[in-house]
Amino acid sequence: MESQIYPLLSIRDEIIEILAQKYDVEKTNMLDLALTDKKTGEHFKLHWAGEQKLSMDTIFDLGTALGVAIIVIFFMMVVYYKSFSIAGAVVLASFISVGGVIYIHLIWDLFTSEIFYMTGTSLIGFIALIGINSRNSLLIIDFATQLIEEKHLNVEKAISVSTYTRAKPILLTALATILASSLLATDPVFGGLGVALIGGTIATYLVSLFIVPIIIYKPLLKQYSTKGEDYEGK
Repeated sequence: MESQIYPLLSIRDEIIEILAQKYDVEKTNMLDLALTDKKTGEHFKLHWAGEQKLSMDTIFDLGTALGVAIIVIFFMMVVYYKSFSIAGAVVLASFISVGGVIYIHLIWDLFTSEIFYMTGTSLIGFIALIGINSRNSLLIIDFATQLIEEKHLNVEKAISVSTYTRAKPILLTALATILASSLLATDPVFGGLGVALIGGTIATYLVSLFIVPIIIYKPLLKQYSTKGEDYEGK
């Protein structure tokens, strides 16, 4: 009734205690050990393989992919909007929405007979949600900028109209994602992905409607104020 990593760490401590009588033991990587014979100076490596090693490698690789995805999206937003502040707002909104993944795992655990862990497939959900939230933010920001430039609305009014107009399409997309992901939620392998997409999508929808409009207001106001026009309405 606990994650596999904890008993493995406990076993490794016992192994270190036993081998320390004959070898100088050094911890390497997650579970591996480097051994040096105290008498002969010979070197050995104790390497853990199998399912747990595969799981740890998968989590590390997906964690790296998540970091790369965030960096790439940030610089794509910088190139697209020519603004570090707007790009930063998009990435910040994505970070906030990812919190929904953590909470949905805790909630889902309350309704399962066994402990429900965050798995490697859950990290796939993290990566997908970064893209989903960025797309939602783009819908709101692009429409807001269009209203400012073509309809000459002030920034506050443009963001309000944009959020109101895009709320229904974003909701319909969110519902489609949630309903499709519910089919995966009970799967023993991809359950983490399904649950992550459900919780993250709900959080992404709320972030898109209530947080994105707030964090993009100042960047948009700054961007359009530099053009010599007053875009700040009452």
